[in-house]
Amino acid sequence: MAPSLTSIIETRKNRLKRRSGKIFGDVGRSIALVTMTGIVAFVMVYVYNFVITAPYFRLAAIHVRGNSRVAESDIAHLSGIGTTENVLTLNTSEISRKIATHPWIREVRIGRELPDRLVIDVVERTPASFVLMEGTLYIMDWHGEIFKKVENDDDVTLPVLNGMSFQETVDRNLVQQSLLLLEFLAQRKSYPALEHVSEVFGHREYGFSVYTEGGVCLQVGFGNYRRKLERLKPVLVDLSKRNKERIFICIDLTDTDRVVVKRSDLFNRDRLTKSFET
Repeated sequence: MAPSLTSIIETRKNRLKRRSGKIFGDVGRSIALVTMTGIVAFVMVYVYNFVITAPYFRLAAIHVRGNSRVAESDIAHLSGIGTTENVLTLNTSEISRKIATHPWIREVRIGRELPDRLVIDVVERTPASFVLMEGTLYIMDWHGEIFKKVENDDDVTLPVLNGMSFQETVDRNLVQQSLLLLEFLAQRKSYPALEHVSEVFGHREYGFSVYTEGGVCLQVGFGNYRRKLERLKPVLVDLSKRNKERIFICIDLTDTDRVVVKRSDLFNRDRLTKSFET
């Protein structure tokens, strides 16, 4: 028997009541969630505003570590940090970038020591040599980076690298090769150690000539420096016996089978360079 119209209407009313109850429940839960989210956001904003304005977190001290060449006051000035800054709101990446603009500073790391202290750790460059380019002296570090022009207040005594550039272009391969030679000389305890060297002249084809403060030119070429310089001592002893240690001499050590000694005009760069070909 077909259902009556009354029963159909009652069924639909009951179904609508069930659905409306579910809808009202969902709406209520949504309103509660939005309300709770708003309350949490309000509390967070309030706490944030309280923290960034609280005197408890106001910067009271900047401590710089790792600096010996660059004054702490200069580093603090470069940081651009004001006296009323909040430790928590400082942009440490931006501060690091500003400090790293100083030519003597290679790396910067910044940390916070709550509640009111900022610690700046710097790594300064270690100079390896002067580099002569187009008649101007620059300073190069042990990473092979030519980082600044020599100025009057640069209190450094270093050997000079020459021949590293051509038409204002630095020969990076020759620079890296020169670092290997400088590192070797820096480790030597016997002559010529790095403190004895006044200049290193590089040639991309013939290698390096080392000029000592005593007026000796040592042609060492590329590589195998230990073996080449081991043959130097008896040569110098022999020259001393002949009373010729006071003259300008050039000692060619590039040939592993022989040592060639000749008089040299240390002030004639063209002549010295051509002497590789003789």
